[in-house]
Amino acid sequence: MKPFRLARLGAALWLLIVLITAGYLGSQALRGIAFRTDLLSLLPADETAQESHTVATNLMTGAAKRFVLLVGHVDRTVARMAAAELERSLGEAGLARVRETTGDQSNAMGAFYLPYAGSLLAPGDRALLAAGKSDRVAKRALAQIYGVGGFANGRLLMQDPFLLFPAFLASLPAPLSRLTVDEGRLAVKADGLNWILVSGEVDGDPYALDVQDRFLGVLEGKTGQLSGQHPGLAVKRAGAIFFAAAGSQSGLKETSTLGTISMVGTALLLIGAFRRVGPLLMNLLAVAIGIGAGLAANLWLFGEIHIATLLFGVGLTGVAVDYGIHYSATVFDPLQPTSWQRLRTVLPGISIGLTTTLIGYAILLMAPFPALRQVALFSIVGLAASFFTVILWFPFLDRGKAPGYGRHLLRLANCFWRIWENARLRRVCWLGLAVLTGLGAVGFTRLHIDDDVRRMQSLSPDLVAQQDDIQRLAGIGATLQFVLVEAADDEIALQRSEAVSAILDNLQGDGVLGAHRGPADFVPSLARQAENRQLVQRLDWVAQATQLGLASHEKPVAKEMILQDALEGGALPFLREWVLGPGRHVIALDDVEMPETLHEALANLEGVRYLDPAGDFTERLGTYRHRALWLIGLSALLMIVPLGWRYGLKGGVIVLLPSLAALILAPALVAVSGEGISFFHVMGLILVLAIGVDYATFCAETDLAHRPVTMLAVMLDVVTTLLSFGLLAFSSVFAVHAFGLTMLIGILIAFLLAPLAGTIYPRRKRPA
Repeated sequence: MKPFRLARLGAALWLLIVLITAGYLGSQALRGIAFRTDLLSLLPADETAQESHTVATNLMTGAAKRFVLLVGHVDRTVARMAAAELERSLGEAGLARVRETTGDQSNAMGAFYLPYAGSLLAPGDRALLAAGKSDRVAKRALAQIYGVGGFANGRLLMQDPFLLFPAFLASLPAPLSRLTVDEGRLAVKADGLNWILVSGEVDGDPYALDVQDRFLGVLEGKTGQLSGQHPGLAVKRAGAIFFAAAGSQSGLKETSTLGTISMVGTALLLIGAFRRVGPLLMNLLAVAIGIGAGLAANLWLFGEIHIATLLFGVGLTGVAVDYGIHYSATVFDPLQPTSWQRLRTVLPGISIGLTTTLIGYAILLMAPFPALRQVALFSIVGLAASFFTVILWFPFLDRGKAPGYGRHLLRLANCFWRIWENARLRRVCWLGLAVLTGLGAVGFTRLHIDDDVRRMQSLSPDLVAQQDDIQRLAGIGATLQFVLVEAADDEIALQRSEAVSAILDNLQGDGVLGAHRGPADFVPSLARQAENRQLVQRLDWVAQATQLGLASHEKPVAKEMILQDALEGGALPFLREWVLGPGRHVIALDDVEMPETLHEALANLEGVRYLDPAGDFTERLGTYRHRALWLIGLSALLMIVPLGWRYGLKGGVIVLLPSLAALILAPALVAVSGEGISFFHVMGLILVLAIGVDYATFCAETDLAHRPVTMLAVMLDVVTTLLSFGLLAFSSVFAVHAFGLTMLIGILIAFLLAPLAGTIYPRRKRPA
């Protein structure tokens, strides 16, 4: 009676823990669970260049907040009105800070620069003066004054007969060059419509689901209202928040779809096998507690959960149910009539299986990927919770008796053992394995690596088309590469930026990049300003005034411009994005076509670093893919410890062999399809190893009398696992797809070879 009392105490304590967990989840649900949708958060920070990573992350975070709308209509007045209404709606809702992109900004820039006109030169004029070709500067000015469309503002000519100041203003980088000022608004006419620009920054995290819902709710609601009032109104959109929202909606839909298929498929499978709802309800209880415990652990430690964690968490169903299925399958064994006898029969196998599986999941905790650590924690806590539910509650809940139809199922399951035991059929098995090996050899010849982070996200084709249209119509593109310039102070940083700009100009001429712009393009260094003032002295002011028929002339004001003044003023607001701090500036790059060439050109410059966040992440994925392979090797070695303790060293290796074969063949068979191997394929291999060892362990733990029951349970395990992990292969998110496809292939191979471990027996007897 004492063991029974201890069992009841354990069941009561577990009930208390489950209730506390449920209460915690309920409180979190009432507060609102924070979901993350940014797939780049799956990636690690670079230990060797943490500072550069931080800068790149901050720049990408700032870029992610920006959005652009182009509002178009045949009627110019309607387009302008609709653009103003969208701005007002987003602003009043507190969802966005709309940027001022009117003609007043150009006037403000001119007014800001005017006091420093004598210290400013356009790059072309500066080059001519430095080369001693001041006459060409004079001729250029005369051509502008007397040419077609020229002007003759007498006051301007008296102060600047060489038109140096207008030339400087015209030389400033203009990323919105295809837009023109139309009564205070930036606009363009194309495709038979009048397009008005609306741009701004999202007020909040664009990757947070609640921010996405509120932002899109207001935008789409207002757009729908305006479209109903003005048929033919078009609104094109670009920005991270739109892609993130589409991706999160797709992810949640996939989670719902895959989860439904997995749960319904598992339910039908269990009802079909046991022909009663008891085993189904018990296994659903174990799975529900496992998922709830995993979710609670993530929220407690991380305070949020990633959409990818939910997707992978769906796969937990197929693993957590294994322990319950093995217990439930013993109902077909007439030698185990009571629930406690059934538990004693399966406890050694599921305990060893849990240990080896947790080793596999624990390896994920060593991966420096935040979201994958969430997955690892979810899985470890969830599987342990399901295991304790099985061993502490199932014997009390189980009221099943051996069914009469069980003989047919056991006979069917036993056929799989006979395939490997029968000499003739065994040759067929080895022939099939040889075919797989041959396909694997072909796959190895086609195997290639593809860690491109850009493939991690499945972008909405409609949004991509809209973004391309905005770039075509307005000339607005996403800036995803930068040059970081660091120095002791802003003056040295500006001087280094000017040297970098000269190199970038040459590279731009060679087609390496499309354009560049940074603080030094708008605020020259004090040294450059001093040089400009000296170069201006080379001009013949008297001769130019005489040529223009001016009675007198005045040289432009030669006041020094300080970067801090530009940052504090409102004329150049974009400078704040590029000046990260004293002596830390960034240069934004557009349309980089040859990143390797660009990197080489800047490699030896002091205090200068090329930042390509996506390229850096891709490189780090490759680094961590190599590390993940080492982790798999470490995982296999660690599994030898419990397997060797249970089966001896040789027996432990044999139990491990089916999973090792799956590890080798799965990536090769993936490569046969032409798909490149990525970090996430390798992460799938970790679970192939862990779950595959489960199947082999169950086969090793059985004896001749119990083989049919064990194989029936293993077959049910495989089907539920494929319904969970295998379905991830059909995800539209590449990372999830890669993980699922590897699992689908690897688990099938591990299952087919698992009976090879049936010749191994535990060194220690099972508990009586």
